Amino acid sequence: MKYSAEYLESLPTISTGHFDNLKIDTGVKRVWLSRMTIEDGMPYNNGIIVERLIDGIWKTIAEYQG
Repeated sequence: MKYSAEYLESLPTISTGHFDNLKIDTGVKRVWLSRMTIEDGMPYNNGIIVERLIDGIWKTIAEYQG
């Protein structure tokens, strides 16, 4: 499932990282919304990163523009 930046922005922030806000954490999946922009050197604004817990390690399974 792809999430939109608008949807993720409407959710409360669970935690903040250096560059991203954690918006969804199910224990096996996490969804982050980036605070970085093109001006910061990112390829696009509203980057979304989806991670899955695999063998005890969080691995990025998707990254896209929101």
